[in-house]
Amino acid sequence: MEQSVRPLLGAAVALALLSLSPRAVSPAHAAVAASEINLNSSNVQVVHNTPANTDVLNLSLNVTSDGELGGCEGEDDDLLESGVTVALSPASSCGEFFYFCFNFGFCLQPFDYTVSPFVEHEIGSTSYGTFFGLNGSGTVSSKIVAQATPPNTCGTWSLNLQATGLDLSSITSTSITLFLNDSDDSGPFCYDVTANIGNGIVKPHHGVRKVRRH
Repeated sequence: MEQSVRPLLGAAVALALLSLSPRAVSPAHAAVAASEINLNSSNVQVVHNTPANTDVLNLSLNVTSDGELGGCEGEDDDLLESGVTVALSPASSCGEFFYFCFNFGFCLQPFDYTVSPFVEHEIGSTSYGTFFGLNGSGTVSSKIVAQATPPNTCGTWSLNLQATGLDLSSITSTSITLFLNDSDDSGPFCYDVTANIGNGIVKPHHGVRKVRRH
């Protein structure tokens, strides 16, 4: 399914959103050039578990970096080399998120994590990185694989991420927003995405069976 992508490219765009209704799109916002990080595809899965703070997030993304206006800035525009920040909001669109964030200070992001540094590996001509870190009572594990670099870009990568021990109770709708940022903090870039939401498997409780002795 093709995703609707609406990038944020600086404070000017964010300020333009202040006068919008939550779901409106300003002409300036729609006319902005393609974001530095382009989201080619996404698969987002949110698993609600019991008890609290045990939710799980699974992400599978494919992204391409176009770099700065002046070209690629070496490792700063290489997500494998310098890492990537990933965040998630229950807002149903980027326009809605920035409207409530800048007008009312409601900028909820139940997941916000910088995945860095990746441990780099080489297998033949394939370069990939792995990451494992703590996040509160949970963990974040990730793998990034470099893909063939399209002409006039800084690279394309597939990114898989799993985060555990989260409170994602605010995410109840399949329409949510995803944020990505690179190491030189040229974002964050915002994207409207669709999430798959489900409940974890609850294991039945087996009580202690009393044995009557005769």
